[in-house]
Amino acid sequence: MKLKTIILPSILLILALMYYYSFNYVYSSATNDLLNQQIENSKNQTILISKMLSERLSSGYSKSQVREEFQKSIENMSIENSFVCMFDSTGREICHPNQQKIGKMLSENNSVIKFISNQKAEINFKKAIIEKKATGGLRELKKYTEIVYLNPVKNTNWIVASHANVEKFRTIFSNLKEKLSLIFILVWLSSSLLIYFVLQFMNSINLKKIGEINRDTGKQYFNELKTISKTLDKKEEITKRVLADKGNQLTPVFINNIAFIFTENKITYIIEYNNEKSSINLTLDELFKSLNQNTFYRASRQIIVSAKAIDKIQKYGTTQLKVFTNPISPIDIIISKAKLTEFKKWAGKN
Repeated sequence: MKLKTIILPSILLILALMYYYSFNYVYSSATNDLLNQQIENSKNQTILISKMLSERLSSGYSKSQVREEFQKSIENMSIENSFVCMFDSTGREICHPNQQKIGKMLSENNSVIKFISNQKAEINFKKAIIEKKATGGLRELKKYTEIVYLNPVKNTNWIVASHANVEKFRTIFSNLKEKLSLIFILVWLSSSLLIYFVLQFMNSINLKKIGEINRDTGKQYFNELKTISKTLDKKEEITKRVLADKGNQLTPVFINNIAFIFTENKITYIIEYNNEKSSINLTLDELFKSLNQNTFYRASRQIIVSAKAIDKIQKYGTTQLKVFTNPISPIDIIISKAKLTEFKKWAGKN
């Protein structure tokens, strides 16, 4: 009777505390990793845009021309979830999807950027722009909180800023918390029941051995939870659009509109379903990493093809296939013998 009324409740309390702190650690790590991934995406976006703007200036275009091109490319885009804009080094907004924002000056106490890894460390948002710092983190405003990343444009007083509203992550965080909570509760209940029956069966065994069994069980479940957490952390946002050159303009091209991407004379071209052609200053390797690989296939070193663009597939020789697309590809798409099985498996899913 004494064993049931003293030892068992004590062990259950210890287990509850252990799983409570473990849950907080796993959830905090998972959410921080997700936010860091978004900051990394925003960083890559601002670096790419800054590089493209710098290259346009180096090509002989005036600052006003490049700024007008960039403004046109982002104008009237939705700012509900994410958007890009540009400041000058005085803190004045010079490009923004909402034209009414252009020309407005940031106030000294507008906001601060807090770093994800150490939220006690922060930097004034306007100061970061004036000092042309390449930095990012959580920016808390009066009405909402956003993820922001700043990157200066080389040889100018421009700073490109990428904004992502944290509200769009609330659902992800909520679902993650619910799943982890359910897992920890089930683990706690399972552990509790296991310990109860072990104690009932081994009433004569001393408390030290019971504690060892409990610790081994806890480690086993905790490792399983870490594995599940890592699986949840691996979800990455697929790129929705890219900025490409169409003539003398930078224009966003939506991924869903891309039929195929190919390289010719070291230039990467994008062909959309309406047969519009544009170029982009990225390699096929770099683009393919950001695409949904259930939808796009790297058919060869020269071309990436969308499943929706495939019109028909014919045998080519004895061990190869030839892919025909709509719109028509300017280069032949030949599936080699080495890729035959992989391609058939991919094509079968689509």
